[in-house]
Amino acid sequence: MKDSPLKCDFPETDLEQQLEKKLYRTHDARLASPPARKVAGVSASSEGMEYGVAYINQRFMDIRTAFLIFRRFQLAIVNLFMMIVLTLGGGLSLFFSKAPLAVLVTFGPVWAAIYLFEIFFPLTLPVRIDRQEGVVYVGHRGTFYRIPWDELEVTFSYNWQYLGSGVVWERQYYAHLFMREKHYFCGKSPKMPLQRKKISSGFKEKDMYRKWNFIVRYYNEGMVEEDADNLVMANYDTYRKYITQKSLGRRIFSYLLFLVFMPTMIWWKFTPFKYKWPKEVEEVFGKANNY
Repeated sequence: MKDSPLKCDFPETDLEQQLEKKLYRTHDARLASPPARKVAGVSASSEGMEYGVAYINQRFMDIRTAFLIFRRFQLAIVNLFMMIVLTLGGGLSLFFSKAPLAVLVTFGPVWAAIYLFEIFFPLTLPVRIDRQEGVVYVGHRGTFYRIPWDELEVTFSYNWQYLGSGVVWERQYYAHLFMREKHYFCGKSPKMPLQRKKISSGFKEKDMYRKWNFIVRYYNEGMVEEDADNLVMANYDTYRKYITQKSLGRRIFSYLLFLVFMPTMIWWKFTPFKYKWPKEVEEVFGKANNY
């Protein structure tokens, strides 16, 4: 199938060809910065961005880069599925006494495996955008970079994903941030002079642009009035502050929904299995570890 260009009008770049090790075979890479600029005709609103924001205030914002929607909502999908099959199993127990046991034997191991993954798989650090100092902090496999915003190199690209035996191909879009050795800040010394980190991906090109436009808008303007409402679900602390203003009944109902469908939001707050910013970064921000 012939490659199709991205719709954005940014210039093409050969940054990917400069990499010593290519983890993604992407096509039609477009350079979105420097200087960082928005994609024309696409919203810069924070609406729907809570899945990609770990923390935000007027000084800095932490952007989630790994698992995003999948890891945030997978337990909700799995728990809902198990509730349905267990209910069906309970109904079938009227005719087959061992139906509930059969359901647990069939689906229980997968259910447990997903929970174990959530409990023990370490949470990765976000990308931290510091508006006050005009820099971006990036952690990559134990190496930490401090990149001036005016030198930030971000590209848009895509590759082809095989989605089924019917030979169905779909483009998956990526936004990558490039890290150069000269921006090394602390931690392990860089193994290569140029590396890249995925900061967003998905099958909807416009969503990738929307997230980028939101990042650029935030850096230039800071938080605006709508952000506080749109990003209520960004993390557990933000939601807890929001829900304390509601009635007791609604608070109880909300926490029950959290425990059943989104326990990861609470777990991410207290889990010991997570990476932390090094002391050099904590000297700047304090112990502000968000996931």
